[in-house]
Amino acid sequence: EFNRALAGAYAPGSTFKIVTTSALLDAGTTPDTQVECSETVNAGGRRFKNFESSSLGTVPFGLAFAQSCNTAFISAAADIPDDDLVAAAERFGFNTEYTVGLDTASGSFPTPEGATEHAAATIGQGRITTSPLHMATVGAAVIDGTWDPPVLLPDEVPAEAEPGTLPDGQADTLFGLMRRVVTEGSGTAAAVPGAEIAGKTGTAEYGEGDPPPTRAWFVGLRGDLSVAVLVEDGVAGGEVAAPIAGEVLGRLP
Repeated sequence: EFNRALAGAYAPGSTFKIVTTSALLDAGTTPDTQVECSETVNAGGRRFKNFESSSLGTVPFGLAFAQSCNTAFISAAADIPDDDLVAAAERFGFNTEYTVGLDTASGSFPTPEGATEHAAATIGQGRITTSPLHMATVGAAVIDGTWDPPVLLPDEVPAEAEPGTLPDGQADTLFGLMRRVVTEGSGTAAAVPGAEIAGKTGTAEYGEGDPPPTRAWFVGLRGDLSVAVLVEDGVAGGEVAAPIAGEVLGRLP
């Protein structure tokens, strides 16, 4: 009934950690900051865990990003005010209305309500929704430090959508972190010989079940190109979505 790549509204899962990291960088976190990647963490009475219940112990934030450690992000961002998370999301175009001339879903980031939803939001769960189209724009913002609304027809630029600007130096830091995802982290399946690919994996839970079903995400960058891959019921972003992104980016000029 509609194009899910443009108009589908999904939880972004750990691809949203690009945005959370922007908020953490605002607060003084660096790739070398020590964070705790425990097996579980409690937030507002709910226990959160990592994919496949993994843990790394105390590690630099750059490694926690590369390995997509949920508990490290939840703990590190626990003291980030909700308003600062909203501001970081909005600099990447969330809560901004736009259209490409077809049915389009942008990104929605409601202000978290309570510690549990705050924790869920930092790892792209809770009430956050976005489309693959919008996550491609999130990746594009890392390329040049500016978020711009997507455009299908150059003469139909959505004037109502204001660009967003990342603070000085953040784009380079984020790109470096995303490059580590592909070289040593959860997205090594996106690597292509001879191509400098950076990215972020995501595995987003939805619905009911123990464990609940998941969707696989990957946001990938190469040169001035940004690609977002979503595989519905794809289990894990690093295993399923990342190699698709690598195949696409590796074949593009």
